[in-house]
Amino acid sequence: MDIQPYLDPFPLPAKRGILSDINKETTEKALAEAMKNPATVAGELVKHLLDPGAEGNDIQARHLLHTMAVRIADYGRKAKGNQRAEFSIALTKSLSGNLPDRVKAFVIRQVQLCGGEEVVPAIGAFLTVGGIADDASQALLAINKGSADQFRNALPKVKKDIMLYRNVLHGLAELADKASRKSFLEALDHKDGEVQLLGLWGLTQLADATTLDAFLAADGRQKGFARVKAASFCLQLAEKLPKEKAAGIYRHLQKTRTAPQEKYLQELVAAAL
Repeated sequence: MDIQPYLDPFPLPAKRGILSDINKETTEKALAEAMKNPATVAGELVKHLLDPGAEGNDIQARHLLHTMAVRIADYGRKAKGNQRAEFSIALTKSLSGNLPDRVKAFVIRQVQLCGGEEVVPAIGAFLTVGGIADDASQALLAINKGSADQFRNALPKVKKDIMLYRNVLHGLAELADKASRKSFLEALDHKDGEVQLLGLWGLTQLADATTLDAFLAADGRQKGFARVKAASFCLQLAEKLPKEKAAGIYRHLQKTRTAPQEKYLQELVAAAL
């Protein structure tokens, strides 16, 4: 398929690398033509993408692909079949090819705009890939449905890579995944302070009163900025729990936050009690 006629109306950088002289009428016409067969066009556009810094120019292909990702939902509603899903699947299929990592990351960011549950497993595979995992995580969180399974399955595979481990824990906490209760509790005893905070946040999201003792014990071990962040989690958790359990959190803060700069916490706690 020759997609050059779809690309030509899109502008190339002029002086100082700025896109200019955009003809809205011609670009809209090219987009409308591309949208008649979006999945096929998407597959061809990916072939035109280049690793940033590589010789050549892929600005028009990136521009068109991004525009299609933004608008495919509206076009899909007006057409027969599920064009949005077909377009998203075509993009994720390209990820199995021999593309540079930064190109794969760009494609995943486009899937984030239009993808649904149909692409979750394909995106989840990149939670264990350094340099792409952050983009995969953001896409999964945007899609949401079915994403928790992907984060949960990736967790044991990334425990030896602290950056990937943090990323996956963050996803599970953001999704308030109840099945990850044990993983959040384990994170409280991790040697990495950021992981401990993610464990606290995950438990805050779950608001499970049975984890309160472990939660408060971990809060008591925090120092510096982590101590400030942990206090915030304590207050958030207290708002979610029954009054008697919340009172236990407030008393804990009353006993542990006694420094002059923590006076505001004493005032908050006094008002809550």
